[in-house]
Amino acid sequence: MRLLLFAAVVGLAAYALRQPRRTNGTGAVADDVLVTHVRLKLDELLEHPGSVNIEAHDGVVCLTGPVADRELRPLKRALRRMAGVRSLDCRLTPHAATA
Repeated sequence: MRLLLFAAVVGLAAYALRQPRRTNGTGAVADDVLVTHVRLKLDELLEHPGSVNIEAHDGVVCLTGPVADRELRPLKRALRRMAGVRSLDCRLTPHAATA
């Protein structure tokens, strides 16, 4: 019984943590999926991720809005490494971080 329960938990975890592979037919990540992945990355890296607007078209990601100056460089570095991002158009406005 324990083995069956363990197998069910492992299967559920594998299903929950799987990486979806939606593409637009050319092998590139679909724009809506790319925006979602970028939003999740912003949630990890920024103190106020909701203030950043994201647009994506054929792998070109455009970011607008305010961001703390110290967060800008790591954010750009992380987004350029993301799967599906062909180029990054960063129009973010850096500002001094508040204490």
